[in-house]
Amino acid sequence: MSAPEPLTLYCVPHAGGSARSFVRWRRELPPAVVVARPLEIAGKGLRSREPRATTLREAAADLAARVDPGGRYALFGHSMGGLLAHETAQALARLGRPAPAFVVVAAARPPHLLEDSSYGPLLELGDDALLDALAAHGRIPREVRTSPMRHQFVPVIRGDLALLAGYRTDPPPRPLTCDLLTWYGTGDPDTPPGTAAGWRPYTRAAHRTEAFAGGHFFPHELFPEVARRLVELSERAQGRGRGRAEGQERTAGQEQARGRLLGPASGPRKTSGR
Repeated sequence: MSAPEPLTLYCVPHAGGSARSFVRWRRELPPAVVVARPLEIAGKGLRSREPRATTLREAAADLAARVDPGGRYALFGHSMGGLLAHETAQALARLGRPAPAFVVVAAARPPHLLEDSSYGPLLELGDDALLDALAAHGRIPREVRTSPMRHQFVPVIRGDLALLAGYRTDPPPRPLTCDLLTWYGTGDPDTPPGTAAGWRPYTRAAHRTEAFAGGHFFPHELFPEVARRLVELSERAQGRGRGRAEGQERTAGQEQARGRLLGPASGPRKTSGR
């Protein structure tokens, strides 16, 4: 029997971040199970010389063109990257491409809660006040304010905030056809449990909220725990896909097995980060 095909995990970084945020993921996730492939947004990081998208959906369409859906794949997005991962899945569906095995949005508000967000007013602040406000909410490390690289960081974060401030759910996104996981940090004031649960209408498949004992940057601060969960999801998705390929008839018992990818349906799953 041939070895299972590894899952390609396309990763979208947070506002102000770049594909470099996922260097450790590429290095330490087990490549036989999950291969991390960071997606770089135009105008940032390795694509800094390319023109930036003018809307978040335009940025997502560009990312969708960089996803190869020929094999097993999933999408992961952190903070703004969570919204982009969701919109990338939407763009792939509009192109008629195969759906991902699952989408994970981490530390991200659902689309309908963004239109009343504070991103617009933040853009009106001076650089020091902007960095202070972001640091106060755990969105950036406080040392960025005095970093010698701040002159490079500030334009990037302003560009990302402009995408968020201009985002509109018109037309409203259609529910995804794949499983959707919404992860949040218990110490992140921007994504409390109720906010994470607000993603439920955005998929017709299974939805699951999961709590991690960390702040806004828990995907990186708690990487070992996050990695274990991603490996678990990949392996269970592989098992489900193999069952479909063998033409198994879905029975009531198999419907129950389908939910095991996301665990029990009652209440959020909690992880300790230890």
